[in-house]
Amino acid sequence: MLLVVLISVASSLLYGVSDFLGALAARRSPVLVVTALAYLFATLALTAGVLIVPGAWTSASILAGVAAGVSALVGFTTFYAAMAAGPISLLSPPIAMLESAVPIAVALALGERLTGVGWLGVTAAIGAALLLGVPREARQQGVDLRALALSTVAGVSLGLSIIALDAAPAGSGLGPVLVEVVSGLLLLGLALLVLVLLRGTRVRVTWLDGHGASVDSRHHRSRTALLAASAGLVLGVANALLMLALRDGELSVVAVVAGLYPLATIVLARVVLRERLSRSQGVGIALALAACGLLTAG
Repeated sequence: MLLVVLISVASSLLYGVSDFLGALAARRSPVLVVTALAYLFATLALTAGVLIVPGAWTSASILAGVAAGVSALVGFTTFYAAMAAGPISLLSPPIAMLESAVPIAVALALGERLTGVGWLGVTAAIGAALLLGVPREARQQGVDLRALALSTVAGVSLGLSIIALDAAPAGSGLGPVLVEVVSGLLLLGLALLVLVLLRGTRVRVTWLDGHGASVDSRHHRSRTALLAASAGLVLGVANALLMLALRDGELSVVAVVAGLYPLATIVLARVVLRERLSRSQGVGIALALAACGLLTAG
């Protein structure tokens, strides 16, 4: 259990870093473009990973990867859009809570059982996610309906993608996560092609991007591309670690630990964007660390 929790924690932290970088890029450029670039570099990272950690390619593993790919694509696209629409430190925790809650509900329905200490750790992790979403000041609580809707779709979709990956047969290696990102990349490429044919160079989608201004200068475009590419590389490694954790661990444990990624996102938002932490968020960070300890013991 210790190794599973450690791998899940590493995956969670990398997800947080990737999400933060992708969110910054999505504030500067159309969400679909940012997501496509991130997926491209995630594909490169996972292609290398498949060569290192080989596995059996079966129809069941490919199907699991495709199902995860569709869910994850919806999840990451709406996640980046939500992060671009509101405070990262405020919106990330409830998305993570939903992302964990969906697999936990499925694990319970399938009869998965943990020890009392293990379920205490799951409860503590969910409580930590709730506390991490409490802002420093009341006036920071304003989240518009669009951001709320995007966050809900993102959390549920990302949770479903974890369930799909967990359904992959034993011995699949990293194949399912590679299929996941390749499926998403192909769908994104098709969507961008349709938009280019219909609109020329206008690939901004209002319900995803809002009414933000496009990035025009070459310097800003290069910086945005670098952010999105970095997000993709980190995402690829995070996906690989998640798949390894799901191979040896319980779905409920891996999902809830992976859902602690707002820790990294919030710390980066504090350091880079100067978003202040509330006292409740500080307690949430401590509770998240305690949850990891309980899950390890359970």
